[in-house]
Amino acid sequence: VAYALTLPTLGTLAEEMDQVDPDALVAAHRWTKKALAGALRSELETVYADNVLPETPFRSDAEAIGMRRLKNTCLDYLSSLDDEASRELALTQALNAKWMTDRLAATIALAGSADDQAQSAAIESFYQKAEGNDLVLCKWFSMQAASPRADTLDRSSSLLSHPDFALSNPNKCRALVGALAGNMPVFHKADGSGYCWLVDRVIDIDKINPQVAARMTSSLSQLRRFDAKRQGLMEAELKRLLAVKGLSKDVFEIASRSLKP
Repeated sequence: VAYALTLPTLGTLAEEMDQVDPDALVAAHRWTKKALAGALRSELETVYADNVLPETPFRSDAEAIGMRRLKNTCLDYLSSLDDEASRELALTQALNAKWMTDRLAATIALAGSADDQAQSAAIESFYQKAEGNDLVLCKWFSMQAASPRADTLDRSSSLLSHPDFALSNPNKCRALVGALAGNMPVFHKADGSGYCWLVDRVIDIDKINPQVAARMTSSLSQLRRFDAKRQGLMEAELKRLLAVKGLSKDVFEIASRSLKP
């Protein structure tokens, strides 16, 4: 049921478009989710409450997994409303959930909230409870880089200097840089700042791990599927990348191939 209720991702929808229009696609996706949440709010809140499980003992059977998934799908819809009631519901779960699945779902739901206080509280709590676990910290970096908030690019730049982050760690690199490159509203901003940010990171990563850098560069390989302005911005960044002295063969191949008509 949870899978049936989940909207297609922006990436999936983009594959169905001859020319990808990030602004229209993101706006339509947000409007659809929010409209459904508003129309079905009472039902979503009821299903959420009906699928809350006792925290102990932890159940990992198929029924319990399905219930958690359905509950968190409802929470995702409700959080799209980003009002006081939905934020309180998500924040309560984010701060009090004993198990990772629920804590992660609620924190991701709040990562895109316009309420700075609720967002910061959830993200800080998740970080503290990670207790230095690298796998959990990767999720922490990713949820922030994947946020649709207007300050995501600046936040991601700040995270580059976080003591728990290192470009030399491939998993954390993918968690932060890869997540931002997959963040349609931020990466494909009309001013090209997302493209510039990525190429700056690729230049740094290429000195450490050319294979990972090449994989990041491939985020610009579909430039011909976008409007003329974005194509031009991506082309400019790829050319800037190709002009870097000592560029690895891995990155050079991806960048030069991407520029072909």
